[in-house]
Amino acid sequence: MKEITKVIKDNQLFDNMNEDEIGKVLKCGNAFVAEYKDNQTIFQKDDTIRKLGIVLEGQFNLVSQKYNGTRVIITTLEQNDLFGEALAFSSTKETPYDLVSTGNSKALIIPYDIFFNLCQDVCGFHKTLINNMLAILSDKIVMLNNKMHILNAETLKGRIAVYLLALHKKTNSMIFDMPMKRQELADFLNVKRPSLSRELSNMQQENIIDVYRSTVKILDLECLKELAD
Repeated sequence: MKEITKVIKDNQLFDNMNEDEIGKVLKCGNAFVAEYKDNQTIFQKDDTIRKLGIVLEGQFNLVSQKYNGTRVIITTLEQNDLFGEALAFSSTKETPYDLVSTGNSKALIIPYDIFFNLCQDVCGFHKTLINNMLAILSDKIVMLNNKMHILNAETLKGRIAVYLLALHKKTNSMIFDMPMKRQELADFLNVKRPSLSRELSNMQQENIIDVYRSTVKILDLECLKELAD
């Protein structure tokens, strides 16, 4: 378990905990390592989920299946990313997505009981784990609220403007890195990747922003604000 704690110690779930405390709480919660083969489905839409996971090796795709059978990758999970956490405190435990392994992968699996069945000693680090989990879920709510604000923009250029202004506010800088890859950002904004790239190029030609790979420099902040309104 020591090697595992070195991989996951920077995960938000274990904030304010040292490696020894992480190891103890995982043992207390009956956590275990699971291995998956390429293209193996870990869970499917409408499956009942009673565990969360942390990616240790490889990648996992979170996939949405539309009614016409089309499958869309919502996001790709990499080392130290969480999955299944959104249902931990939910009254329903049915997942709306599929989770599929990409290549040979490993994940640390933690039963939800870890948040409800405290050990006899009611360890302080166990309480810290629960507080961290609630913080993660609260952050997700804020993120979803921000996404709704973005999607309410009437045009793609407006959505991009709202997103970039949020990063500008968070970093307090005119130059910052976009945390999402281009495809992830396209999925987040609910557009095709070529449309996103084309609009970013247009905004660059209009001297509103300058984009180099994942780095953005705001050239005309007032114009960006007007687009966001």
